[in-house]
Amino acid sequence: MRQTEERKTMVMTMGAMFIVLQSFTIGHAQGKDGFKLLKTETLTIEDQAYLLLKGELTVAEDRTKSDSRKLTLPVQIIKAKQADAGPPIFWLDGGPGASNILSIEKIVSTTPTKLLAHHDFVCVGYRGVDGSTVLRSRKINKAFRATRHELLSDASLDNVEAKIKTYCATLSNAGIDINQYTIVDVTEDVDYAREVLGYASINLLSSSYGTRVALLYGYRFPSRLARTVMVGACPPGYFLTRPEQAENTIAHYDSLYQLQEDAVHKGSIKEAMRLAFSRMPKRWATFRLDADKIKAGTMGMLYARGSAVWAFQAYFSAAQEGDFSSLFLLQKLYEMNSKSVIGDVYAKTVSADIDYNAIDLNTRKRFRSSTTLLGNNISAIYGSTAHAWSIKSIPDEYKRCRVSASEILIISGDLDFRTPADVTDRELMPFLKNGKHVVLKNLSHSDLLLRVMKSQDFLFQYFDFGTVDESLVELSPDVNFAAPSKTRKAKVFVIGLLF
Repeated sequence: MRQTEERKTMVMTMGAMFIVLQSFTIGHAQGKDGFKLLKTETLTIEDQAYLLLKGELTVAEDRTKSDSRKLTLPVQIIKAKQADAGPPIFWLDGGPGASNILSIEKIVSTTPTKLLAHHDFVCVGYRGVDGSTVLRSRKINKAFRATRHELLSDASLDNVEAKIKTYCATLSNAGIDINQYTIVDVTEDVDYAREVLGYASINLLSSSYGTRVALLYGYRFPSRLARTVMVGACPPGYFLTRPEQAENTIAHYDSLYQLQEDAVHKGSIKEAMRLAFSRMPKRWATFRLDADKIKAGTMGMLYARGSAVWAFQAYFSAAQEGDFSSLFLLQKLYEMNSKSVIGDVYAKTVSADIDYNAIDLNTRKRFRSSTTLLGNNISAIYGSTAHAWSIKSIPDEYKRCRVSASEILIISGDLDFRTPADVTDRELMPFLKNGKHVVLKNLSHSDLLLRVMKSQDFLFQYFDFGTVDESLVELSPDVNFAAPSKTRKAKVFVIGLLF
């Protein structure tokens, strides 16, 4: 009896796979660009087997030209458990400059069995990062590290500009049109994937930069959109972090810190940061200190609350103990982490959020003049050098918020400096007729995404029924300001020598 059941299951599975393989080769059979299946696997999640499809989508670089260059984009699909599944869930990850193909390990770690019961889960690679054309320039990345200059000095910014112009010339000589790598082009790729994969409508699950892709997709293709979840929404105009965003989040951390009775260091986080910068020597050990790199490194640590707490302790050590070793480590962390696909960052940011024609001789001065604790740092580099990446802007109608009737759920964290809840309330929610906004306590940018992705019941209720039940998201514990283990000075010195 058991062998008969297993044989029947195997026959049904093979039949389902045949139907899937047949439907996914239609695009190529008709001589069109389409989806090409490269590999099938069996994926096990919580003792349940799922069909995993890996392939590539062929699209035109410039859809207005019949003889355009072709791009291939990777596509990854986990098929739903049930044959009568609802609209699939398309994933749109953060960035720009980062891949949209989630690792299988990350997907499995969220145990998405409820979602996969009724929905295919689809990742379509981002043009400019994934696939055949990657806008990666190691020389621009190296220029961002400014190893020979202060980060925001004219010499540093001049170097970044020069490397951008050289790289853009290289792309042009290779026949690559940078004007075809905007967010609008990404939304076209997503919808083309929807079409060739045979989906009438889709859901979108997005994070950070991906929320802007989701927003524009909804503007352009509202009839093809079922529901959207945005984790940390980025409204038009907010690709570059504004200095008050970090300032407000640090103030929030500070208010929580004042409630700690057993804090290792007494006083205010903000005051410790001010004192550290005012007392900063030119060097730690033999290494030159760069305040703007330290600020940029600190900004990176604010993405997760555990690393934010570590950074605050580094400032206390500098201000109250005169130990600047950990601040130097923040500087090195910034230099070591400049690994984004930088051309993609420029392509998306400049075309969507920056009017590079308005950049003049005073632009650098304006970016450097912030009186906030962390200033503009990274935003100052992009904003001051954007004119070197000469790309056409996306249409004005997609550079501002507009009224949308789509069903959209936005989830924010009250410690998220990158996509703050108050910006969402002020800039985005008034335009969303069917929008809902949930703000979760004690969660920063990265922590927020992890918490939501692990709340599969919460996502299931929304995607399947449009219900928002915050009780299905596990509450985050209070921020623990207990001093983390301190990196020994000798180890920091070695890091300084090696990297």
